[in-house]
Formats: sequence, structure tokens, C-alpha cells
Amino acid sequence: MKLRTQSLTLSALLVIATSSACSESSESNAATETAARRVEVEVGATGYSPSEIQAQAGTPLTLVFTRTTDDGCGEELVIADQNIRRDLPLNEAVEVTFTPTSAGSLRFSCGMDMYDGAIIVSGP
Repeated sequence: MKLRTQSLTLSALLVIATSSACSESSESNAATETAARRVEVEVGATGYSPSEIQAQAGTPLTLVFTRTTDDGCGEELVIADQNIRRDLPLNEAVEVTFTPTSAGSLRFSCGMDMYDGAIIVSGP
């Protein structure tokens, strides 16, 4: 009887372990499919580099802005269509993450609207 109980317990543990491993694998694949795209953007004396960024609707996008000079007007970032406004301290990376919901073009600019760039969003 004791051997049978141990055998049943071992069988149950194997089922649980296998089920858990399959579940983790599915979760890992789902996380990979929706992983954020990350783009580094330099804010220099003449504007943004790159000034055009490709994105996919429904996929999170992380933009990392680094202002590298005091020249120009790059102290603030505005993405009006996303209601995003961020200060850009000199030589500090500032991450902005959002998920574009539809295809089209999203404009980003400095606070004085002199520098600008575009996020080109393609459909899902």
C-alpha cells in the first residue's frame, strides 16, 4: 500500500511539473511576441536622430531620448497625439513607452515645435 501511494504521488508530481513547463513555455512565447521595440533617439543641436521611427500598431514601443547638447531647443519632448510631454535633461536617457493603436503617423517635437520627427505606424 505504501509503495502504491508513493507511486501515485510521484505520478501526480510529474503531471504537475509537465503542465507547469508547458504553461511557462506558452507564457514565454506570448511575452516575446508582444515585447516592446526599443529605439535610441539622440537629441542634438539640429534635431532628432533618427527623426523617423518605424512601429507596429498593437506592439509596445519604447523610445529612449538622450539630449547631447545645450544648443537648440531639445529640452522638452512632446508627442501630442499620445498626451506625452517629458523634460529631457542633458546627457540623461529618458524612456517613453506607449503602444500605438492604429496605423498612421505620430508626430513628435520639442516644446517650442522647432524640432520634429515622426513615428510611422503600420497596421497589425
